[in-house]
Amino acid sequence: MKNQFLLFALFLTFALQAQVAVFHPVHVPADQMEKFLEIETNYSQKTAKDAVAKGNLVWWSLMKLTNTSSDDPYNYMWVNVYKDIDAATSDAAGWWANSKAVVGIAPGMLYDGLQGIKSDRRYFYKMQHQLDSGKSGKYVIFNFATPKNITGVLESEEKVIIPTFKKNMKKSGMTGWGSATKITPQGKDYSTYMTYDAFDTMANLMRHLSGDGEAIKGIQWDAVEPITFESRYVFEVVSSSDQ
Repeated sequence: MKNQFLLFALFLTFALQAQVAVFHPVHVPADQMEKFLEIETNYSQKTAKDAVAKGNLVWWSLMKLTNTSSDDPYNYMWVNVYKDIDAATSDAAGWWANSKAVVGIAPGMLYDGLQGIKSDRRYFYKMQHQLDSGKSGKYVIFNFATPKNITGVLESEEKVIIPTFKKNMKKSGMTGWGSATKITPQGKDYSTYMTYDAFDTMANLMRHLSGDGEAIKGIQWDAVEPITFESRYVFEVVSSSDQ
C-alpha cells in the first residue's frame, strides 16, 4: 500500500530513540473472519504475552480498519513493537513460532483451514516521540506524511505538540500519541513519517478528526512546522498483549 498503517500506548516518555514498530496489514475474507479472530484473540494473544514476558517483544496488537469498502486491500493489521532494531531483526522477533510451547498448537495447525488470507509486506518504523496517559486506547488514528523538513517537525513536537497534548489529554479522551519515521520500505510511493492519536471512544476520536477536539486547544500553529497529511486511517484495537 502507498501509505501504511499503524497503533498504541507503551511508556510515558517523550523520546524513544530505539523502539521499532512493525506493521503488517492483512486482508481477511468475510467468511474467514470468525475463525481468524478466534485464533488471534485466544491463541496469538497468549503467545504474544509470553514473548513480552520473556523480553522478546514490547507490545503486540491486532487492529481492525474501520469505515472500509469492498475496494480496500486490507481490513486488519498486526502491530509488533520491539525494544530496538536488534530485537526486531533477531530470530526471537518471530515470536509466533513459539505457539506450540505456549498454547500447545503449532503455527501451521493454528492457521490450517484459513483460506483467502492475503497479507502485505511488513513496514518498519523508528519511534521518535510518544505520550501515554496510562490508559489503553480503543480507537486509533494513523496519520501519514512526507515532510520536507523532518528535523523541524520533530523539534515542533518537542516544543509545542507534546506540552499541549500532555496538558489536554485527560479532558480530550486522548489515551496516547506518538510519532515515528520510516525505516523500510522507502521510495516515492511510501510516506516517510507517521503520527498516531489514540482515544477512549470513537466520539472523542471523531471530535479530534473534525478539529473540535480538546487535545489541540491552545496549540500555537505558527510555531509548528507545516505538515500535509497524505492519508488518515481509523483503527479499532481488537486484541493486544496488555489486555
